[in-house]
Amino acid sequence: MSRFVSRKRIGRLPRLPLSGSIDLTYRCDNDCRHCWLRLPPGSAERRRELTFEEIRGIVGEARKMGCRRWSISGGEPMIRPDFAEVFDDISRRSASYTLNTNGTLITPQIARLMKRKGSKLIALYGATPEVHERVTRNQGSFEALKRGIAYLHEAGAGFTVQVVPMKSNFHQYEAMIRLAESWSPSWRVGASWLYLAADGDPVKNRRIREERLAPADVVKLDRPEGRTGGLAEEDIACLSVTGGGLFAECLAGRRDFHVDPYGGMSFCGFVKDPELRLDLRRMGFREAWDEGLPLLADKAKPGKDYLENCGACDLRSDCRWCPVYAYLEHRDHSAKVDYLCAIAREERAFRAEWERTHRRHYGIAGLTLRVEADLPIEDSTFQPKFELFRIPAPRESVISIRHHFSLPDLEGEDLGREVYRKPPWAIFRKGGSWIYLGIYPDKGDKRIHRVIVFNDDHTRARIFNPSPDLFLRGGLDSLTLLSSDQILLARAVPFLGGAFVHAAGAVLAGAGLLFAGPSEAGKSTIVKMLKGRAKILCDDRMIIRKEPGGFRIHGTWSHGEVPDVSPDHAPFRALYFLRQSKENRLERIEDRKVVLKELLPRFVRPLETADWWDRILALAEEIAAEIPCYSLHFDRSGRIIDTLEELVR
Repeated sequence: MSRFVSRKRIGRLPRLPLSGSIDLTYRCDNDCRHCWLRLPPGSAERRRELTFEEIRGIVGEARKMGCRRWSISGGEPMIRPDFAEVFDDISRRSASYTLNTNGTLITPQIARLMKRKGSKLIALYGATPEVHERVTRNQGSFEALKRGIAYLHEAGAGFTVQVVPMKSNFHQYEAMIRLAESWSPSWRVGASWLYLAADGDPVKNRRIREERLAPADVVKLDRPEGRTGGLAEEDIACLSVTGGGLFAECLAGRRDFHVDPYGGMSFCGFVKDPELRLDLRRMGFREAWDEGLPLLADKAKPGKDYLENCGACDLRSDCRWCPVYAYLEHRDHSAKVDYLCAIAREERAFRAEWERTHRRHYGIAGLTLRVEADLPIEDSTFQPKFELFRIPAPRESVISIRHHFSLPDLEGEDLGREVYRKPPWAIFRKGGSWIYLGIYPDKGDKRIHRVIVFNDDHTRARIFNPSPDLFLRGGLDSLTLLSSDQILLARAVPFLGGAFVHAAGAVLAGAGLLFAGPSEAGKSTIVKMLKGRAKILCDDRMIIRKEPGGFRIHGTWSHGEVPDVSPDHAPFRALYFLRQSKENRLERIEDRKVVLKELLPRFVRPLETADWWDRILALAEEIAAEIPCYSLHFDRSGRIIDTLEELVR
């Protein structure tokens, strides 16, 4: 879930170590064919590993500086005899944690500890003992894993199965997923491409290369379309080098760190160059964070190889290359990685085809709504009215929506600060993101029916739907798959110079007329009277935008009783507040305070914040000052339309 949360504001935050990862050991009872870190259980390096007290000290120092989230891994962390004590200490002093394990050494005691709220990832390497143990090269490891899973079930500890694909097990990929689903409602795909050995051992590297999947298979597993044009501010991976060292950009934006089993600290777990690791046995954590890490920014300079290859490559935006991977492949941070070049070419081709079948653009109020979905978007997916708004390519400001069709695992997830709770939504604020959880009216019902992650101004959204059923059924009445799109538009449009209003709109003799009022005020009635004499834009929801030539009104697809909608727009010439009556007359409202009193309730209110209200109030005051406003009293005879025509001539 955290990868979908925007880091837009991270540059404005103080430089604090908010999240840490620690490898407790590189020793492991398995001897996996693909492993880039593993040491034998009895390795001499065991004597160099941090003691429990040293780990406690590091965790305590980091906590004093703001660290509240830890990722615990190895090797196999449970091979340490003091694992239970270490895990107990870290998990008790953290708001959340992630634990990576192969599951073979889980005991009933450890399983009970793993009930603590957090993310537990259990690795699966095959759907049968033969395939799993071909990868682990440890006879009995499959049964040991199943025993560990049973202990977790017995303890009631939730976990996620991590399916790790490679050539030795790829023929069982679907069966591995089915097995994972039988063990846990939560599963994920592990690393789809394999890193070379941390120590550069040529024998290990040859074996790892043999297990690497074909680039086309990597792309299919990773679904690269999810990494572009969406909500998340992606993890910084040194995508550009404008000066200084290769890691300067990465270090400038990071709020996390890594500690290896021997007290070596760096800014990333993939950093294996000794020159880029600090010794926490020789310096305190604060000194390492405040002084040591920033000095690493210039340690690796871009060489000729980088400048002539990766730094100048037109595939760079599609490539996973990073200096840390270059070092693992060639012991040179500037070197290109041919395997990643091949994956990048596959990604570009895959994304082009995916965008053709999984993306649509819709124009509204001069804005573009880009809709993407994990499933193909068919002509029947949305109601025919949306075809009126469909455009072939994005125009100016883009509001993006991305649909997923399963709910994320929120166990152990830090959702930030709760700011609102009233069914159907509980809303949380975290960094530059707003997280909406769909909740049920019954307080005792803890289920979540939907998750939406918006960026700060709600112009980007990741929508996690509970299943694909509604989407596949088709004929959808909103692009967000909710009852309407106002949760998105009412919040986003004010940040793009406009407002989403509860009003009907029409174009009469070239003039844009807005008819405002609450439900049952007569908006649909007025629109029915105007049909045949005016261009109907919408009878229930409209958009007002201030543009260089003045205010304009824009039609939307959010209609009420009258299905007539249009993407057309017109100069905003008059605003009418509806009054159903036994007579027909217009009364000009000259007092701006009265106009504001009538107008403000007509703005569709989403999540209300101070900055949203600042924009709405400023817009309302301009409308009250510039647009003629009237009280419109009317009966059902239709004679009021004659009066309107006379007024706009």
